[in-house]
Amino acid sequence: MPLPPLALPPSPAVRIVGDVVIDPQAVLAPGVLLWAEPGASIRIAAGVCIGMGSVIHAHGGTIEVGEGVNIGAGVLLIGAVTVEPHACIGTSTTVVQTTIPAGAVVAAGSLLGDRSRRWQPPTETTPPQDDPWQEPPTTADPSENSPQDQQDSATSPSDAQASPPMAPADTTSPTPPKTTVVYGQAYVSQMFAKMFQRAPIQPPRDNLGSG
Repeated sequence: MPLPPLALPPSPAVRIVGDVVIDPQAVLAPGVLLWAEPGASIRIAAGVCIGMGSVIHAHGGTIEVGEGVNIGAGVLLIGAVTVEPHACIGTSTTVVQTTIPAGAVVAAGSLLGDRSRRWQPPTETTPPQDDPWQEPPTTADPSENSPQDQQDSATSPSDAQASPPMAPADTTSPTPPKTTVVYGQAYVSQMFAKMFQRAPIQPPRDNLGSG
């Protein structure tokens, strides 16, 4: 992302407000603002170079810039900031309430120390709420998977409609006991006697008169 061009400061003069101490060997470009609120202070060491239009605003502590620090144009130092010796801060960088180590190189357009935009994970996890539109889970019944049920489910609906309903069996009337026929010797003898029954032989009439 390219940085927008820096606008010229409205006034080429350097403005200093509050408890500000600047070493004579430091160099401040036109339009620099050094502002220390009551109870805060700014300390600029020797060999420091502050670019055009930079703003150093101290509150709640001290802004201390070490020896040989190079601060680019349009840089903002806000709060209580410590820039250790020989660090280099790129153009259009914002530094809030932090410390830049010695010899560090900060890229142009960076944002350091701003903790207001950090995402904090929730400390307590809330349990997920039940969906009121979701049906409760059902447990399978072992009896539903019996072979008899599978056979009944295999019957098509058309077969069930075509076949008339069967009448329930009458369980109130007693069932007569079955009689067992035993074919004994007496029964067989009677059967043969009926089958082969023959009339008695009559004597001839001629023999009746001769006697």
